Amino acid sequence: MKRRAALLLYVSAIASLCSCTSTPKATPPLDWGYEKEAISVTLKGDPQLNLFQKSPHALVACLYQLRDPNAFNQFRTEPDGLTKLLECGRFDPGVATAKRMVIQPGQEVNESLDRAEGARYVGFVAGYYRLDKDRSARLYTIPSVEETKGFLSRTKLVKPGRLDMKLLLGPQEIQDVTEETEKP
Repeated sequence: MKRRAALLLYVSAIASLCSCTSTPKATPPLDWGYEKEAISVTLKGDPQLNLFQKSPHALVACLYQLRDPNAFNQFRTEPDGLTKLLECGRFDPGVATAKRMVIQPGQEVNESLDRAEGARYVGFVAGYYRLDKDRSARLYTIPSVEETKGFLSRTKLVKPGRLDMKLLLGPQEIQDVTEETEKP
């Protein structure tokens, strides 16, 4: 009799514990909306920036915010694609914004940019005398950040994070590239 009671108690305890577990809630799709000052860009020009015939020169660059990176990647591989990207135009519907920048030898440029509606990627193209897809262009993904809210009832939110780009622009190429994410 005691064994039956213990077994019944054990089974009911297991059943009640199993009923307490809940299935994880599906996270809603990420809203890639506009956000003020969500992208930080630091560009540091080498004193021998864009070296040509033993003399440094200013460098024209373009920073793109992209909804879709496919057209940007396609232009990177085409023969005249980098030249087209340096025009800083909206060459595709996937381009949210384009910003032209000029960096002088030895200059450091710090910019805080608003993330455009729908922008999920940032593309950067530098107009070196020797244009090369691997040395003159970079593509970054804007990160997503998971945030937990609530004490008793925890809710996980996933939202776009901030992008902190730091680029060292060397004599002939983008030499050092680091990116860091910050929680909003």
